[in-house]
Amino acid sequence: MNEEEIIKEVIAILETSDYVDQAEHLYDGLKQIKREITYSTVHDFLWALESSTVIDVDGKVAECANKIKPLLADMTIDEAYENYSKEYEKNNSIGMCLLVARTDGKSTYRKPNKERFIGLCTHDKTFSEKWGLKIEERELTWDESNEYYNNHQSLKVPY
Repeated sequence: MNEEEIIKEVIAILETSDYVDQAEHLYDGLKQIKREITYSTVHDFLWALESSTVIDVDGKVAECANKIKPLLADMTIDEAYENYSKEYEKNNSIGMCLLVARTDGKSTYRKPNKERFIGLCTHDKTFSEKWGLKIEERELTWDESNEYYNNHQSLKVPY
């Protein structure tokens, strides 16, 4: 599902939901998200869904928040990759490229695609922070895996 379909589904769920919105945060968020779908409006909409002033009677507001969170995460990565791409195009710096092997045996530099960019962010905390991403979970590097193994290999598993 694309962004627009997810938002439409969430709006449809909220229209059948029983909730109390005393401070009208959710009401304002709905007005904004119906007008325009941007990172900022989705972020504000999620904030409204999770607002402590919204009383979720039937659990549908929480369900909607759970549908919006992955969308916001994807939009965050998209924005970071877009910023990386703009900087790459502006500087065309070798330090921002990957060294790749060609079929003729030679090597060349190439800008990483979005999937590789995500991989770089996942494995390199400094790189991810440079582009505005905070990776809370990531795979261990080879050195981290070895250090973990060496520190925990003497532990005995009780039977």
